Amino acid sequence: MSFARVVCLGFLSAIIIGSFFIYSSERGEISYIDSFYLSASALCVTGLSPVNLSHLNHGTHWIILSLIQLGGLGIISFTVIIGFLIIKGISRNSKFNAFVTAAIDKGEETEKLKSNEVNRMLLSIINISFTLELLGAIGLYLHMPDGAEGGNERWFFSIFTAISAFNNAGFSITNDLSALRHDPFSLYIVSGLVILGGIGFPVIILLEKFLLTVIFRIVSKIEIAAETILLKKTLTTGEIPKLFLLPAQVSAFLEGRIENYNQHLRGESTRIQSRLLVFGSAILLLFGAVGVYFLEKGNPHTFSPLGQIDKIANAFFISTCARTAGFQTMDLGNLNDASVIIITVLMFIGGGPQGTAGGIKITTFVLLLAYLKNVIQPYKPVMLFGEVVSKNSVAVAIRVYFLATLALAFAFIVLGVLDGNQHSLHVIFFEMISAFSTVGFSLNLTPQLGDMEKLLYAFIMYVGRVGIFTILISATGHSGVPKMGGVDDGVKIQVG
Repeated sequence: MSFARVVCLGFLSAIIIGSFFIYSSERGEISYIDSFYLSASALCVTGLSPVNLSHLNHGTHWIILSLIQLGGLGIISFTVIIGFLIIKGISRNSKFNAFVTAAIDKGEETEKLKSNEVNRMLLSIINISFTLELLGAIGLYLHMPDGAEGGNERWFFSIFTAISAFNNAGFSITNDLSALRHDPFSLYIVSGLVILGGIGFPVIILLEKFLLTVIFRIVSKIEIAAETILLKKTLTTGEIPKLFLLPAQVSAFLEGRIENYNQHLRGESTRIQSRLLVFGSAILLLFGAVGVYFLEKGNPHTFSPLGQIDKIANAFFISTCARTAGFQTMDLGNLNDASVIIITVLMFIGGGPQGTAGGIKITTFVLLLAYLKNVIQPYKPVMLFGEVVSKNSVAVAIRVYFLATLALAFAFIVLGVLDGNQHSLHVIFFEMISAFSTVGFSLNLTPQLGDMEKLLYAFIMYVGRVGIFTILISATGHSGVPKMGGVDDGVKIQVG
């Protein structure tokens, strides 16, 4: 069985199992269709819900939280390893046993993978994810306004929100985050978690490496001073003060950690893709925040009652969540149509390919723009930051965009028929893009859906989370492009 089929079947099985847990936990208080929808939304880290989460029991909250964490870690691990092995030379439609063999460094399909490299990568993913979630939870617990947790324990609300934010799920056990609307600092904490979870794991690693380098330089200076004091103390007393050995031990640990990162973050692909994601995310965040701010600042139903600082914080928060998270501090049904259009565009683009974000991904969008420039100047290769991009990467980007738009067009027609002219087409389209891009924003349509529509939206979330290209590979057994590790005709950029 191919690795793509293992992933598709694994996610589908997890959704079904999760739905039974939710249904059993609620003891029939909600229908099985709603339980299935919630399970799909949690595992696909979307955030759309047909019922108010505040009405569910505490045990169900724990189940949803577990599904969010499982879905987030699962998709990060999957995309990071796929990106790593594509660069190493293994095809995405390889058999699962070939993938495992390559991962444990015993295969012939890849070129000299270092021993346990994938295992170390997975361990780093888990460590960094849990650390950032814990720091975010502590920040929210200490700073969020009293009563923001509603009827829940303050510590549980903080943990749930932090995990939901980092995994870009957008679920809130108080139904929304309107209690934080006037607390910019808490909004920035949640926004930071959303950005880090959605930008992609390699970028987080680069940020950690940068911080470790700064700390290493500081500790190195402390180490020099400690060694001088240590020498004097030893000559004076004849004993070695163990406390002064601590800076040297910390320095050695940091140096080893930095060297480890240098080994894993080599190559132009990692550097160029990371730069692309950082600059692309910054531009999209700025575009969304500025656009929403100026369009909504005079809207009496949204930003007008807020102070200036709160307006800026909420505009940035909406822009951040529009790209993948779906947290809401206000009713999006009151936004101006132009703001809804901006949010829809941001949802469709999404975040990084090696994170918890949905959408077609920033890398896909930028490669399409670079390709359009190439169409105007056909004699030049597609380039990013002065480097030629692999033709395979460009081909995959084109196919992902084409498949996504084709699938969405078909789903839009079916949803329109099932709706029976009960809602505006732009509301249906917004909800569909939100589901496909695993965002979770809603114009209040989800609670009004019929059972067939809920099942279709759940499938759309599944396709958006697993990836239309992965499903194509799973169904056909072939990716439609040459093996990614074939001819190295340029920098390989992971898309889709």
